[in-house]
Amino acid sequence: MNIFKSLNEIIFPERCIGCGILGVALCMQCRKSWSHSRYLTQIAHSNTPVLTVISSVPYSDISQKILLAAKESHIKSADQFVSQAITNSIQSALNFAPCDYLVPIPSRKSAARKRGRQFIEEMTAAASELFSIPILNPLTHVRQVRDQSGLDSKARWNNLEGSLVADTKLVFSGKALLVDDLVTTGATLHEAARALRYAGIEVSGAVTAAVALTSKIPQVLRRDVSNRWTK
Repeated sequence: MNIFKSLNEIIFPERCIGCGILGVALCMQCRKSWSHSRYLTQIAHSNTPVLTVISSVPYSDISQKILLAAKESHIKSADQFVSQAITNSIQSALNFAPCDYLVPIPSRKSAARKRGRQFIEEMTAAASELFSIPILNPLTHVRQVRDQSGLDSKARWNNLEGSLVADTKLVFSGKALLVDDLVTTGATLHEAARALRYAGIEVSGAVTAAVALTSKIPQVLRRDVSNRWTK
């Protein structure tokens, strides 16, 4: 087994996900952009309850490469980085937002088929086992939405409004904690929280691996581990 592993490493040497340097999954320089901290984002939209989101790393060029390497390319080391960041965020969230269930944001069926998995659910599995909190999947996409990457903040919110529903057969007692890979405008998490609440499910908060600190989220306050608030 070790012979085959060594041969595989010779033919397909490991490269840094961020910069491509040989010999390491993430070099020391790139790791600075994926260093765990704690970022708190509060999202308020219209007259809905404020949704508190805990994240572990700031979004950057390196973070983008890691998230894409995990989500689209199934690179094992990238999966581990994302899973660890989500686990760290959940651990931080449990200090002030106890929950009974973890609810991953679902990929659209076409994306899940293409990737061969429900990405966020798989990235949440380690935390579920570590903290003994079950994963539930009541959320379903009910209409087609546009790719969010090219949309501005307002368009993202309009694009996702009413796009998710929660299966009423899976309504449960207790509190749910939403899980996603990235929060940018907050539209996806807000829509998921709305769908759960409409079905009678209490939402204690949300977590992500990364947060886009420069994004324009309506009525948002953010703080990092230093507790300095910015608007």
